Amino acid sequence: MYPIGHDTVHDQYKVVCIVSAHKELEHWVFILREGVSSQGRKISSPCPPHYPEEQRLTINGRMYYLALVSLKYHVLVSFDFSSEETRLLPKPEDVFWHGFYINLIEYAGKISFFGHSDLVKDGVMKLWVMEDEEKNIWSRKKLVLHPSQMDMVKVNNADNNYCLNVYGTTRNGDVILAPQKEIYPRPVEVLPSRYNTLLRFTYNIQKNHLRKIEIKDGSNCFLKYQRCEVIGLDDTRDFMHL
Repeated sequence: MYPIGHDTVHDQYKVVCIVSAHKELEHWVFILREGVSSQGRKISSPCPPHYPEEQRLTINGRMYYLALVSLKYHVLVSFDFSSEETRLLPKPEDVFWHGFYINLIEYAGKISFFGHSDLVKDGVMKLWVMEDEEKNIWSRKKLVLHPSQMDMVKVNNADNNYCLNVYGTTRNGDVILAPQKEIYPRPVEVLPSRYNTLLRFTYNIQKNHLRKIEIKDGSNCFLKYQRCEVIGLDDTRDFMHL
């Protein structure tokens, strides 16, 4: 894993290389400078060996990522780009891992877990928000879609083979959801009845409102393959040559 983050104290961009193999864990830091190559520095970490997973977020100069410590035991890890300190954070006790049914998101500027295993079936979602990282205090909230919006979800899931998976949030904090087959977390598979239409949803947690977005392509030039990737560019402001 090679995440990039900004050290706001020293105004530096850093690349963190996390190497985990054979029960050993190493953290390396590279500083990005224009026109100058940076030699990596190995930094100490108090964390036990773990295997980083794909889900990660950077909030206020800290990177958070999910990691597997042992079989079926996940933890939340934080890395501070300024102090270069790594911490192991216990996840909420009532968060049961459902593969890609639990996602890391940013909510109100805080790291959060968004659970959506019962979204398509019952319209129920769960939200855990870290209120105090030092004391490991989490708030919990149950979210239930209005029945009128449940119809919108179920109409596009007639064969019951599809679920809605999370692909980050917008700058306004809306959760981005995309329909896909349950057995394949990535890439997204377009609903079989609409090969010329990509369906996306955005969910506003505060307003408890789900909005459907249809992306149509009349020429069918790129949707004919029935697969695509969902990415967000909200946090991309400009490009920097290094």
